[in-house]
Amino acid sequence: MNNMDLSKIQRLIGEDFDKVNSLIKRNLESEVEYLNTINSYLFHQKGKQIRPLLSLVTAKACGEINDLTICCAAVSEMVHTATLLHDDVADNSAVRRGAPTVHNKFSPASSILMGDFWLAKALSLLVKQKNTRILDFFTAAVEELTEGELFQMQKALKLDTTENDYLSIITRKTSSLFVATAGSSAYSAGADEITIEKMSRYAYNLGIAFQIRDDIFDYTPNYNTGKNTGSDIREKKITLPLIYAFKKANHKESDELLKIIKETKMVDDVLANKTIDFVNCNNGTVLAQETLSKYSQMAIDSLTGIKESMFKDELVEIAVYVGTRVI
Repeated sequence: MNNMDLSKIQRLIGEDFDKVNSLIKRNLESEVEYLNTINSYLFHQKGKQIRPLLSLVTAKACGEINDLTICCAAVSEMVHTATLLHDDVADNSAVRRGAPTVHNKFSPASSILMGDFWLAKALSLLVKQKNTRILDFFTAAVEELTEGELFQMQKALKLDTTENDYLSIITRKTSSLFVATAGSSAYSAGADEITIEKMSRYAYNLGIAFQIRDDIFDYTPNYNTGKNTGSDIREKKITLPLIYAFKKANHKESDELLKIIKETKMVDDVLANKTIDFVNCNNGTVLAQETLSKYSQMAIDSLTGIKESMFKDELVEIAVYVGTRVI
């Protein structure tokens, strides 16, 4: 599946997709000019919006889209954007999606405060729905996101991330919001508990696959992804391709590289490139791709028993896209 197919899904739910973006913009309007200026920049830089897309397609696979669904879709994107604004400061990221980050273009304080604003506005939108079940989905995700980020920081300090640690981090940092997005949307469309559980399981596996793919991009300089190659290792984040490479390489080689990374205060281009070469020479990205494909298939398998429809087919296509995307 390619980028154009994502556009096809957007066209399929186009009117509702427009409603989501209108709600986000309306909800974020402020009397503070500086805030509106930064928001205008953020709207201009928006990505594929895979979470609201997932939200709307899930609802259509379970029933019909309504105002509550539009709210869930908007909140999923707002919480995601809030976490990116915070992450860019935590990671000192200069570029995102090929453009300067708010942290870089405006200031670190602006990025943190904008993240707070988007998060507060997202939760405010949820509270207005007066629906505790929907609120539960997203507050649980926000808790998990924060814990995941801090657990990753803890592991970056010690450089002892195991495969289980890695899965725990990405379950919290990425999957949790996917689960909230799909689960809340299924609920909003009137799905029964079994269907909500199936959709949540689908989203869990999809989120894992999505993050593994993102981490593979970090070790594949030939892909033009808008992400700086080697940025994870510069932040001393040990992700799945490197974990697999450490397992595959001989102990001496692995220990030497780990020792250099540990003792280097700032990982420079030379060390980043050395690590990328190490990962690719030891099949780290190939092995990570195998695990990614497994989770992509598990996402598809989770949809067994969901009634057949073009929207269920689109959910399968999204999982295939995440399992194979190269941009």
